[in-house]
Amino acid sequence: MTEPGLRRSGRAAVAAVCVLVFASSAGLAKIDTPYHYLDSSGIDLVDLLAPPPDSGSPTEQQDEKKVACAVAERTAVQLRNALDESKRSVLFFAPSLGTRFAPERLPLFAAFFARVESDVEKLVDAAKVHWQRPRPPYSPEKNGSYPSGHAAFAASTAIILSEMVPEKRDAIFTQARLFAENRIILAVHYPSDISAGWIAGTLAVAAMMRDKRYQRDFAGAKAELRRQLAVRLP
Repeated sequence: MTEPGLRRSGRAAVAAVCVLVFASSAGLAKIDTPYHYLDSSGIDLVDLLAPPPDSGSPTEQQDEKKVACAVAERTAVQLRNALDESKRSVLFFAPSLGTRFAPERLPLFAAFFARVESDVEKLVDAAKVHWQRPRPPYSPEKNGSYPSGHAAFAASTAIILSEMVPEKRDAIFTQARLFAENRIILAVHYPSDISAGWIAGTLAVAAMMRDKRYQRDFAGAKAELRRQLAVRLP
């Protein structure tokens, strides 16, 4: 093996050990489970994302200021809504899809999005392990702030849903932005975490779309959803 190859193998081995240790101690996603639609050798957020702001840098200071302002200015209603709507689930997008949206009647759709969410979470958690950015001081969690998994979920789900129901695209993305920004209102993420998470979710979906299993499952889930919504396929 060449010297660059040895370096890459060494980095991969160290990363694998860190992933296992962090997953067991921090309770993140099941990052030792296999991907469904992603090829782990084809996408690495550590290489594709900018690193989090340096400690004490102007960007970090701006991050801290924005979170502090969000905490000072949030209302009890905003806080309650952000808490109530913090679960990563495609059900969050029900208001955008209308009253006919009934996930319990959509087995293909539900299974497809469960696989997508698992892949995105696994990918993001590996990056969290690498960077170990501390959370805002208001957060009960201590590490794993960068990138935001909730923002990655919001972006990836919005992109896929809007491909399935382009008629609802604007409403879907409005909801997705709200879901991501709620993490700042809850003071569990910095704005730069949200931006990086949104990029991460976008990159993940772009990679998934090249997978034949994804294409097959997407087509089945889309057809099932549009039948339930009583919308004809284009």
